[in-house]
Amino acid sequence: MSTAENYRKVSSPYGFSMLDVEATEAREQTSRAAQEIVRAHGFERIMPAMVDYPETFSERLHSEMFSMKDNSGERLALRNDITAQVIKGYVRQIERRAGVSKFYYAAPVYKDVRKNYPLPREIYQIGCEVIGDQADSHLSELVTISRKILREVLHLEAATQLTDMRFRNTIAAALGDGYFDAERRRDVPYLAELMAQQLKLESAAARRLALFFFYPANAEIPKEAALLPGTIHPELKKSAATVQGLVEGLKKAGVDSFWQPLSEPRSSYYTDIFFETYAQGFTEPLVRGGVYNDLVKRYAPLDVGACGFALDLLSF
Repeated sequence: MSTAENYRKVSSPYGFSMLDVEATEAREQTSRAAQEIVRAHGFERIMPAMVDYPETFSERLHSEMFSMKDNSGERLALRNDITAQVIKGYVRQIERRAGVSKFYYAAPVYKDVRKNYPLPREIYQIGCEVIGDQADSHLSELVTISRKILREVLHLEAATQLTDMRFRNTIAAALGDGYFDAERRRDVPYLAELMAQQLKLESAAARRLALFFFYPANAEIPKEAALLPGTIHPELKKSAATVQGLVEGLKKAGVDSFWQPLSEPRSSYYTDIFFETYAQGFTEPLVRGGVYNDLVKRYAPLDVGACGFALDLLSF
């Protein structure tokens, strides 16, 4: 038997782990403690399918998808995001539910990350979803719940950044496709160059604004923002007011949060505020979530809002 064959015989595929007895019990204890917190806030547990249609999931996540064909030739995929599956399930039982529905899940997702980037590919998550009229009013509650899990279950202190998709989409439309390259790299010089070219700003003003948009030292909008043309400046002020209201409310709940004017959303379905929570020592956000008021409409002609979060439990 070759070395490679012997390795495959005794090892798990890259990014997948078999937990021993102690690790399994630790995972179960963590999951149970987190579930107790979300149940105390009125969330009911659901169990989405492990396999779904590829088009169920966000197009932004398709590059990470494990896809396959069944014996009939139909394309399927392992779930790499559970939010859309929850929304689909809600649509199927809408006649049995009135008002606001609050669901949670505790299950693994599967992501085909690159082998030269050491991340797990089976990721155990706990997540919450709120669906119904004015669901986005529960956003602060969701941030608070996720931070409670981090603090009380995982013993981590963290900071949450909040970004308004409406302002982000406004400036992206004004700057064109180049904006997305700048956003992905958080490239201040390139963003400044785009703003100078597309928005006709002087170089010094463009540089200061670009630095504030990607790396704000505080929530004070630079005076150069008044030079932004069209609807960009009004949208910026509206975003600041909306997010700062959330920040103040979260502060009263003991949650450290801040306004991040521009940031790359993990999923394409966010419509309003989205948030990411970071803790010292972790390069990736521990929690991602936000508002996706158009997601229900993808599956049914219903004017129903939604918001939620997913918290990765495998990293701890």
